[in-house]
Amino acid sequence: MKTLFVLELKKLAKKRMNIIVIAVCLLLIGVLFYLPVSQYIVLDTDGNQVNGLSAIAMEKEYANTYAGKLTDEKIKTDIAAYQALFDDPANVSKDTEQKALTDSAYYKYFFPYSDYWKLINGNYVAPSTYDSTFSAITNMDLENGIDFYAARDEKINTLLNQEYVDWNFSNSEKAFWLDRVSSITTPYEYSYHAGWEMLLSCLELFVIGIIGICICVSGTFCGEYKSGADSIILSSRYGKSKLITAKILAAFVYSLLVFTLFILTGCGIQLLAFGFDGWNLPVQVLDTITPYNLSLMGATLLGVATLYLILIGMVAFTLLLSAKLKSSVPVLALIVLAIMLPMFLGVSETNGIWNRILALLPYNATQTVFSDEFFGYFDYPFGKVIFDVVIMRMIVYTIIALICIPFVRREWKRHQVS
Repeated sequence: MKTLFVLELKKLAKKRMNIIVIAVCLLLIGVLFYLPVSQYIVLDTDGNQVNGLSAIAMEKEYANTYAGKLTDEKIKTDIAAYQALFDDPANVSKDTEQKALTDSAYYKYFFPYSDYWKLINGNYVAPSTYDSTFSAITNMDLENGIDFYAARDEKINTLLNQEYVDWNFSNSEKAFWLDRVSSITTPYEYSYHAGWEMLLSCLELFVIGIIGICICVSGTFCGEYKSGADSIILSSRYGKSKLITAKILAAFVYSLLVFTLFILTGCGIQLLAFGFDGWNLPVQVLDTITPYNLSLMGATLLGVATLYLILIGMVAFTLLLSAKLKSSVPVLALIVLAIMLPMFLGVSETNGIWNRILALLPYNATQTVFSDEFFGYFDYPFGKVIFDVVIMRMIVYTIIALICIPFVRREWKRHQVS
């Protein structure tokens, strides 16, 4: 068995087409994960554009200006300092009816710290709403207190209780999410975290690696049909038993090893450039109402784990198609279609069931939900049991793998009998 496994693994690793596909995927992943580094832009306090590693260093300095625990006292002090800018007539723009800063004051006192202010201001606006003028903090009456975490809870309750056309939360779903939120430690800690935020937003790019790996294993069985080797293999001593296991096991081991190379390349490029700072910050620094009790590193690891399960599920499906079909061409067509089709399917404004199915499809499932107020609260109730969208994705692709593998063996044996 061990010898058969090693031979099958070497066959996959040494196949010329596989080497080319993996090299191309590795190059694409390297380039795509480096682009956010090279194109990272920050404006200095004079409004001048700074790019690349210099911009990252400047962003770290800006973000750490407001580092610390986000207590009501700290946030109130920060907002008061921001509002005090408008007390100086030289800082106030006369070109708009709304209260706004002049360009020079904006770039000097506000824009460099806009990520922090987006987080704070966003806590006080309605769910899935972007307040581009930052009116919530600009016009806030500080004498009544800011009640930051009470405002967060109010926003969450609004999200859970408002009427939707496509899906309304049941009482059990509301209780599920409120219990989740209650487990999150407050006050939040804040500091520089650009590397982890960027990495979480880029995880979906690993879909390139998943497609590439599926291409590599697509000929595992149908390649034998095409070459005519199936008649020899199937008539051999272990053609119906150990060889099938060796082929399946080799395909999965090869896939996991190659995908790990992709993960280390993509994640390594960004974390080495942006730094590991902020790994222990709560994921709520991305959005205050995120209902996941995770650190940024924990959220990233969970996202990567989900990617591995998607890979396993899609490789299992590829092997099933390979065992069922006579040519790798329809196998590749069906796999690429299955993975990439969700990119072109839109979210429904009236059908919540469709939207929840859409969130589980391969490409969409590679996207993290930790900073998304829409998908972040997606759940899947099964009677009294409720799963959040992250866990549901992991369950779905585990089930796909467990269902497909026995049918792979069956299809290969049926081909042998015929």
